[in-house]
Amino acid sequence: MQQQNESNRGFSPFQFQPIEQTLQTFQWFSMMRANQPVYHDEQSHLWHVFRYEDVTKVVTDYSHFSSESIPGFSENSFLNGTVVAKDPPDHRKLRNLVNQAFTPRAVNHLSGRVTEIAQELIDGIKPAGTMDVISDIAFPFPAKVIAELLGVPDKDWDIFRRWASGGEGVGSEVSTEDNTAQGQQSMEENMYDFFSRLLAERRESPREDLISSLSVAEIDGERLSERELVSFCILLLAAGQETTKNLIANAMYLFTEYPEVAERLRQEPALMPAAIEEILRFLPPVWFTIRRATEDVQIGGQTIPANSIVMAWNSSANRDAAQFPDPDTFNIQRDPNRHLTFGHGIHFCIGAPLARLEGKVILPMLLEQLKDIKRVPDVPINVRAGIVYVIQSLPVTFSH
Repeated sequence: MQQQNESNRGFSPFQFQPIEQTLQTFQWFSMMRANQPVYHDEQSHLWHVFRYEDVTKVVTDYSHFSSESIPGFSENSFLNGTVVAKDPPDHRKLRNLVNQAFTPRAVNHLSGRVTEIAQELIDGIKPAGTMDVISDIAFPFPAKVIAELLGVPDKDWDIFRRWASGGEGVGSEVSTEDNTAQGQQSMEENMYDFFSRLLAERRESPREDLISSLSVAEIDGERLSERELVSFCILLLAAGQETTKNLIANAMYLFTEYPEVAERLRQEPALMPAAIEEILRFLPPVWFTIRRATEDVQIGGQTIPANSIVMAWNSSANRDAAQFPDPDTFNIQRDPNRHLTFGHGIHFCIGAPLARLEGKVILPMLLEQLKDIKRVPDVPINVRAGIVYVIQSLPVTFSH
């Protein structure tokens, strides 16, 4: 009975809470991996999976753990019908579309413009000697990059920015408040109309942007439907923006928590790619993945009944000592570092290549151009903890 009481003190998804409280969740993960690695919460009827090996199975084995027909994830949300909420064979067609958008060539083609966007934002905050990492850098940077990738006209930036802000974690939770649900539906309808119009314009006057490519896209000789194309654009806005925003925010939090690491990266910028992987492992932007058991399935010595909803905690798997020696140490030279932050298998995060590129561009620039970065004292740091892990505000000071 004590174990169950301890289990119920664990993570409370979709709540705002101090960062210290959220970080204590890693202690809960450790206890659960040791004592109840596959745990059924009788109150919520959810199954929770904590160990690296078991989490990998859940996110990889789509024949037993489906992405379809999950309330609030692949049903009743903007994710419905998108690549992240489809199983094979339908998944393959949509994933091929994703691959067209995120080929290494397509992503690297953006690197010059990504650098320009990063420099514009840094130039804007330099004179003040202070900034809020979230509102001044972490949010606008990936939003502007996604707008650039899609080919959103400059005149539409303000509305695109509001959608990116309102889409924070969109689809990752289900509100019980009618007005919130209605607002969400209205926003998604507006986005649908916007991207439908943009696709039609590009069919008439193509440009060198992703929207133009999508407007004539074919997969296996089959044209994609208007809904599939527009849903993909909305998914890019949400997934491509959110992952990078949280990566940058978490990186800057860790650089202020471990200033010796920040200084080392200034001296040895070649370590940044490995540092980004450790940031993704140590404090991941995405904390768990949701699946539905397609049949009774054995995992971790437990039988999960068919149609049960399973939460696979990649944030716990990333701290599993069976996979990561000394897992609670922030080690920017960790090798190997097979973290599960971006998932695994056919549903590997669509935004991962872009998030890594953006991190490798802007984080060295921030460390090189802003010296002595420190958090503003006595300002509490709050996070919204759900599928995505979102620091709400991170005010810092610096010199240059």
